[in-house]
Amino acid sequence: MTERFFENLTEMRLKIVMTVLSLLPILCLLVLLIVIKVSVARAGAISLVATLVIALVFFGLSAFGLLVAVGKALSLALFVSLIVWAALLLYHLVDGFKAIDVINKNFVILVEDKFVGFLLLSWLFTGVFQGMAGFGVPVVIVAPILIALGFDKVKSLSATLLGHTWAVTFGSMGAAFFIIQMLTGLPYESLGTPMWIFNTIIIFGTGIGICWLYDGIKGIGKGISYVIPVSVIMAVTQFFIIRLGLYSLASLLTAVVGLAAMLALYKLRAKQKSKAGLYSAELTLFQSVLPYAVILVMAMLFQFLPDALRDISLSFAFPGTETSIGHIVSPETGYARIRLFGHPAVLLLIACAVAIIVYKRAGAWDSAVFKDALRKTAKKGIPATLALLALGNMSLIMMDSGMTNLLSYNVAGITGRFYPFVAPFFGVLGSFLTGNNTNSNILFGSFQYAIAQRLDVSTAVMSAVQSLSGGIGVAIGPTLVLMGALASKLEGQESLIYRKLIGIVLIIALVMGIANFVVLRLV
Repeated sequence: MTERFFENLTEMRLKIVMTVLSLLPILCLLVLLIVIKVSVARAGAISLVATLVIALVFFGLSAFGLLVAVGKALSLALFVSLIVWAALLLYHLVDGFKAIDVINKNFVILVEDKFVGFLLLSWLFTGVFQGMAGFGVPVVIVAPILIALGFDKVKSLSATLLGHTWAVTFGSMGAAFFIIQMLTGLPYESLGTPMWIFNTIIIFGTGIGICWLYDGIKGIGKGISYVIPVSVIMAVTQFFIIRLGLYSLASLLTAVVGLAAMLALYKLRAKQKSKAGLYSAELTLFQSVLPYAVILVMAMLFQFLPDALRDISLSFAFPGTETSIGHIVSPETGYARIRLFGHPAVLLLIACAVAIIVYKRAGAWDSAVFKDALRKTAKKGIPATLALLALGNMSLIMMDSGMTNLLSYNVAGITGRFYPFVAPFFGVLGSFLTGNNTNSNILFGSFQYAIAQRLDVSTAVMSAVQSLSGGIGVAIGPTLVLMGALASKLEGQESLIYRKLIGIVLIIALVMGIANFVVLRLV
């Protein structure tokens, strides 16, 4: 029946029909998330069914090809889910034992200027949390802190939503970065430099954006003397971290350095010196930050291990496939490699073990709190994993059936050499639809890569702009906005947040599009 249907179509009509069919899974996801407003996991599952039907019936994906695509999606989900679960466990441990509270109260002691505190917390402190955990943690922690300090609720939530986005692609111990690398197969080194270029734009743009949110033009005038020097220091820091290959720490270390730089700058300018001592409860400040310090130290030590140890890993191999209409998929070796001494989840679990030891020795240990941390980790980790599975399968089936390839061919044909201007808006759209950068990369990473090939431009640059624009798009992801609204007691007022943020996000995306066009002409 399908063959007869195609035989009755002219070549032009066939092209239009196939393009529309390729677009249907994305449109389905869009309608479910924005119009019907279901969860990301449920929307992904329904869209996956639509993708499956279209791939099997219209694109000729075989049962064997389907199994291969599903296998890739499962291995991809395993790689990222390990990071997600370990990051969530560490966060809920330190939060449950009040280590976060100790860190927060000492921060307030150190910074007395309200504007500087607002900028530092929403722009840099969120970056520290994003570097370690991500997945909404920076927003649900820092926004309530700002509100507790007396700042406007809408401004506080908007600033934290925007402020943490510069740390997203290399955040969560590099989850989104590793996803885009695995989807494209590009060497880490080829992605590092273009990602650094685009992230420099976002670092500066989010800093200025927060100043605007605080007090418009006056806020920018007051904050520019902090944003420019700190942005430069952060950009230089991240450049060397990337060159060293410490991708999983490229956000965390940069945020820590930026935080220290801004604190130092503030202290140099402060007219009065604070005489208040450091705050301690059952845990001291040193004990509270020790698990995070362990992550930094262990990650650097792993870089100097013998190759024999660094090569201990689990990876997957998949055969090549071909659809009945001629789309060929190359075989994969070493897919979604999980290194015993290098995977971010290992670092996070070591930090969890250190946290438990520290809490026991400090006399703060409570088995009920530990059980609650496990429960909260599962509560957040299960939906995140389900969303990864649904969207991962959807993306890999679209790729291996040829749907992504066809879409890229036609989008490139319509926009031609001007597509680089448009590319960042796909990254933003992906994060808006799915709620995070990792899922955006799963959804559009291969799409952007395929378009770069069609246009004969750098696939590394196009993949980099996809991931970084996906990072800034997280600020307006419906799921994260809702989480932040609940944590900030702004339920039902999400539209106010969007009014504050959409313009800033689109301006940054436009600047990235211009930069993308220029960079592609230079490489």
